[in-house]
Amino acid sequence: MGLRLFSRLAVCAGLMMVLSACATTVDISARFPARYAETANIRQIAVAGFDGYGGREFQSALQAELFSATFDGRPYFTVVATGGPSNPSAAAGYGRSVGAQGVILGTVGTDFNTSTYQGSESRCVRWEGDKCKEYKSFPIPCWRRNVDLMVTPSLVSVATGRVVYSAQKRASRNTSWCGNEAPSTGDLALVTDAQREILGDIRRDIAPYNTTLSATLKTKGVGLSEGLKPQFTAAVKATSSGDMAGACQGWTSINSAQPGNLDTVYDLGVCAESAGDYGKALALYRQAQRLSPASDNAINESINRAQNLADAKAALARSQRK
Repeated sequence: MGLRLFSRLAVCAGLMMVLSACATTVDISARFPARYAETANIRQIAVAGFDGYGGREFQSALQAELFSATFDGRPYFTVVATGGPSNPSAAAGYGRSVGAQGVILGTVGTDFNTSTYQGSESRCVRWEGDKCKEYKSFPIPCWRRNVDLMVTPSLVSVATGRVVYSAQKRASRNTSWCGNEAPSTGDLALVTDAQREILGDIRRDIAPYNTTLSATLKTKGVGLSEGLKPQFTAAVKATSSGDMAGACQGWTSINSAQPGNLDTVYDLGVCAESAGDYGKALALYRQAQRLSPASDNAINESINRAQNLADAKAALARSQRK
């Protein structure tokens, strides 16, 4: 599995003349299988009923979410029908009648709650001419509006009649206002935003997805000879212009001239990971871990990330063989 790499130099902000260290990172475009393995071969899908207040609206939004779902840049699902029964026992029969491999259905609950609290506002209590010389804080009434969206989706395999996926999803959104203000966000916008979170979560549960991960590079070349440090710096700079291949060639040359430098070994691990060779990447990261005099967060995170990518690659291969 090849990975496309994009380099970015993290932007650092200075505050009160204090400069923070900048981290050079590499964005990795990665591929992950559906979180629920039993859903892997369901591509022809029907969106059946969702019971409860807001169920019809959620059903429509889920249809749009699945219709637009892509993997590796190509549409993943074919939505063959919508509006079927909300009873799981009737799902398989309905699915067969519309040519679906799976039927997704469920329940929706939406709870609205408004609470009050005391806020405050600053008012001028003493003026001199057109300038305020003294402010005081005064209590004012405020309100908080909360929307809690709860969805229980289930996906039924038409071939077996079994529920191969079921989950409980919950998302909350709120808005607040005080005094004579009006709410900045209405109920519909709150529900839509909460709905968007749940829809994305369901989509990742039942279909493979692409995402972007980030690897932090070692940029100092600590312990290298003075003659090799400029080459190391040039390799790091190459990543900021998107030339990962040139950077990796530079680190390979440095490692040949001075083997076993922690920063070089680690950055070569990022190179191996970028090429999809996770076994080599893990070996290099673990070598860097042994070379490090203390626990190193970047190394530990890279080992975990490369292991997750290796596991994901194997899972995708297994799903394709089924």
